[in-house]
Amino acid sequence: ALKGGVVLAWGAGTTNTGTSPNFGQSIVPTDALSGVSAIAGGSQHTIALKDGAVLAWGRNIYGQCTIPTDALSGVTAIAGGTQHTIALKNGAVLAWGYNSYGQCTVPASANSGVSAITCGSNHTLALKDGGVLAWGAGTTNTGSIPDLGQSIVPTNALSGVTAIAGGFYHTIALKGGVVLAWGAGTTNTGSNANYGQSIVPTAALSGVIALASGSYHTITILPPLDANNNNRPDTCDMSDDPSLDRNANGIIDVLEIARTPSIDCNLNSIIDGFDLLDHPEWDCNLNGRVDTCDFAEGASDDDVDGHLDTCEWAKGDLDLSDEINSGDLGLLLLYIGEENPPFGDLDSSGAIDFGDASVMLLNYGYVTWP
Repeated sequence: ALKGGVVLAWGAGTTNTGTSPNFGQSIVPTDALSGVSAIAGGSQHTIALKDGAVLAWGRNIYGQCTIPTDALSGVTAIAGGTQHTIALKNGAVLAWGYNSYGQCTVPASANSGVSAITCGSNHTLALKDGGVLAWGAGTTNTGSIPDLGQSIVPTNALSGVTAIAGGFYHTIALKGGVVLAWGAGTTNTGSNANYGQSIVPTAALSGVIALASGSYHTITILPPLDANNNNRPDTCDMSDDPSLDRNANGIIDVLEIARTPSIDCNLNSIIDGFDLLDHPEWDCNLNGRVDTCDFAEGASDDDVDGHLDTCEWAKGDLDLSDEINSGDLGLLLLYIGEENPPFGDLDSSGAIDFGDASVMLLNYGYVTWP
């Protein structure tokens, strides 16, 4: 783990007996107790990146912890195989350690333009111009370990790929939200490394945002509460979390969104579709962005903070339909009694109560602007 630039380590290797598996890989050296920006692990060695220099400790029988001069400066990424280490410097892959399968013999294509690196057990992977490069074990598929085709890159992984990872004998890639996988595990026989790790489930065929690999398994991350990847919570997403729809009307209303902190902004410092999930009141004309139309329709930026602090809902149009009607009254009654609501407190009493219902009834009908 990496915490405040400090490497934390536990498990095998907290001692260094010189016999497997204790080779000191979990004894963190002084150099790795500050300023570290990235970490990686091999089978029995640990790798860290500090000020552009590679640090490594643990088992060194194949020189995997003997850092070459080129890797002492300017390195931007690191990764570890079972007994080999790789680094990325100025778009070129550096590799050292165990090389019986050619995993440290960097091809000419990986000497420039590489944007990401990773390792399998005895194969090495790089990402260049959206295409996967692979070398080492698995450049053939004999059906016997370790040559199970994990380095035979399929045609659909030669472009458009945004992330890569490697297991012992399989490789995975992310392309347009879809997981691609090849090598071992295209069946699930429970033998010869075939545990189904390359059988991509339906859920991982769209909308995936991150992936990783263990030795014999694959994991992915899907965006929270957006199963159909359309950047808004809707009925499709609620099939995964029905509790979001508090009034069971088949849609996630603006009040429900405001009370669901897990539907969060994307923290990109601009107001966009993701941010409007948390602040639908900023978009009076419901065009998916905050613009001059919203100010022109009666919203007021009195404190000049760039945010719309009053809008249609201030008059009682809680469902943003441009009409104050029974739908708005139903929403108000659903949340009656809630204190300090983000909106819906029409009489500024500090809670949603029947005073707010009175204000809503006074404004019943189409919304008009001053």
